[in-house]
Amino acid sequence: MKVPISRASKELGVSIDTLRRWEREGKFTSERTPGGHRRYDLNKLQKIANKEREDEKITVIYARVSTPNKKDDLKSQIKRLEMFCASKGWKYKIIQDIGSGLNYKKNGLLELIKLIETDQIERIIVNYKDRLLRFGTELLFEICKHHNIEIVILNEDEEKTYEEELVEDVLSIITVFSAKLYGSRSHKNKKVVSEAKKLFKERD
Repeated sequence: MKVPISRASKELGVSIDTLRRWEREGKFTSERTPGGHRRYDLNKLQKIANKEREDEKITVIYARVSTPNKKDDLKSQIKRLEMFCASKGWKYKIIQDIGSGLNYKKNGLLELIKLIETDQIERIIVNYKDRLLRFGTELLFEICKHHNIEIVILNEDEEKTYEEELVEDVLSIITVFSAKLYGSRSHKNKKVVSEAKKLFKERD
């Protein structure tokens, strides 16, 4: 189908300036009507647009730790991920978070989801599955599958340190709910949190 540049721009979701740039770069040639108006082959342009979008997609490495005192671990995660990307020759973007795996509103995670939903990612690389989310990773993986995003997990087996982090996540839930019930500075709240910590310590 041969269409004017304005319709081609609307159908493909790219700007008129972009279409003109592609033509200057020799990626396609427009045709002219007897009246001298340019017409664009929509089918050919669709293939070019799809290829351009694939070429522009990025690799994202995502790293997370639960608390600020684990920043050294965060640096180690990022270093391993960067070395892996370098070995593959992939260009990448680093997204990192400091916060519980139960928190769905971390800035880095929200940025990652936005990139997924706007089809800007080719693959996501993490050290461990639970770096993305403590629970709900399967749902996120299904969304990635829908967007043809590859998920690369460098270490399939969880380390003991992440079992300890799960305890921290559970304690954070207890702390939040107890604070809502009794007030963050109340004696009852402090007692509930203290007893919870004691219980987990006895189970170690």
